[in-house]
Amino acid sequence: MHDQIKKYFIRVLIVNFFSLFYLIDTTSFDYGFFSIQSIFYAINIYLLYFFIFFEGACSFLSVYGLDFNFYKLIINNLNNLNYEYITFIFYQNINFFYFIIFSSGLLFLLEKKKYNINFKKDTINSKKIISFIIIFVIFILTNFNPNLTHQQLYFKYKAVTNRWASDDLNFFYKYKAKYYSQFVKNNFFRNDNWYNTLKYSFYYSDSAPAGFRELSKFDKNINFKSFTKFGEVIQKKKYNNIFVIINESYPNFRSKKLKNSLIQKIKFNNDDVIVQNYKKKWNRKLTTQGAEMEFFCNKNVDFEKYIQTELKTFINENNCWINSVKDKNLVYIHSYRESFFNRTRFRSFFDKSYFKKDLDLLNFKNCDQKYSGTCDYEILNNMDKLISKEKDNFVIFLTVNNHIPLEPFYKNSYIDCKTNFPLNLSEQFCTIYNNQMFFNESISKFLSNMRKDDLLVLFSDTPPMFAGKRRVHFEDVIDIYFFSKK
Repeated sequence: MHDQIKKYFIRVLIVNFFSLFYLIDTTSFDYGFFSIQSIFYAINIYLLYFFIFFEGACSFLSVYGLDFNFYKLIINNLNNLNYEYITFIFYQNINFFYFIIFSSGLLFLLEKKKYNINFKKDTINSKKIISFIIIFVIFILTNFNPNLTHQQLYFKYKAVTNRWASDDLNFFYKYKAKYYSQFVKNNFFRNDNWYNTLKYSFYYSDSAPAGFRELSKFDKNINFKSFTKFGEVIQKKKYNNIFVIINESYPNFRSKKLKNSLIQKIKFNNDDVIVQNYKKKWNRKLTTQGAEMEFFCNKNVDFEKYIQTELKTFINENNCWINSVKDKNLVYIHSYRESFFNRTRFRSFFDKSYFKKDLDLLNFKNCDQKYSGTCDYEILNNMDKLISKEKDNFVIFLTVNNHIPLEPFYKNSYIDCKTNFPLNLSEQFCTIYNNQMFFNESISKFLSNMRKDDLLVLFSDTPPMFAGKRRVHFEDVIDIYFFSKK
């Protein structure tokens, strides 16, 4: 009985020890350090072997924001897999293989020796010492791998002990100090990555995550025939005023409850509104500039020329569809700096352009965060101050307030995040949802004041650019909503 207990605790210790070193940057370790599941599957050695391999595979999916629904999309056609890139990805994540090799290898060795390791002086020889040193050195070196787990261990240590340096306060995408606590709980217990992956796969069984996609080519075959050309949809009817909102990082959660609540907030008290919903793939290689470029032209154009050329020149040279609305008063509004991505070049095409410095002159409120700009709701609530004509306006409004990392701009929460998954996983998830609800409330008010012959287009931008492992909770496509009056 004593031997069985000893074996059990050694197994639990080994799997948690190597998990800490090789899986430190996975979702699982954002919430704790000691695996709850290991307490159970360590009872049986063969069960433990299985879950070591299963955890390694699921950690791979987890770090790229994927779940088992990803497999459903490719299982019927293995040619969809990008084998050349997968080879590179396996190398980049060799730490997962190290986890499997060291955990199962050490357990196999201990099982073979029946957990009887003798440390008495008379049993130690030079061969054993050399072997131990070699294995120890290899173990240390494996932490200096392409996935930089040695840096993640050091960062985790600084986070847990609150030993931040001054340069840790600057860059969000490495989870620096200010926003780190909004994503990471650092409890003692955690759920394994395989547990989380199964859980997310069950919750989101009817949708695909917006995680990493270069592992396969399957989405190249997805065609949304219902939305192919912006110009054709907009020009089906002779609209008076056309308002287009390109919504920075619209939180397209895979949770239908959250998604429906967002759109219902816009439709509230707008019973006379016709809503058309279209789907569209998003360009994974481009930022919001890609969304703008595709809106302006909606055909294959040279992105490098687009970001360098005056917009008027580019649109003329590429015969972009937006040229056909020259009969309208063209207005471009962006609540951030015009120098960002050199959007100064937009002034050449639009009749009137407003950026943060222009909006400051109108005494519009500013929303303070990492990407601080004019409050988006302030612009929408005062649109009449920005357009000089009552008719024939074509307005494009690019927002900024939902650009992560973000601060809350709402006064009261629209939902109890603690009791709603996945908002309870991260404070930033909670904030981006409530901020959008707050802005959608302004859209609703704006919509109620529109004329019958006006059109409002809500173009959800690319999914929020959280780290890949967090984008498992967001849809893989973007939504475009068209609102008009009956």
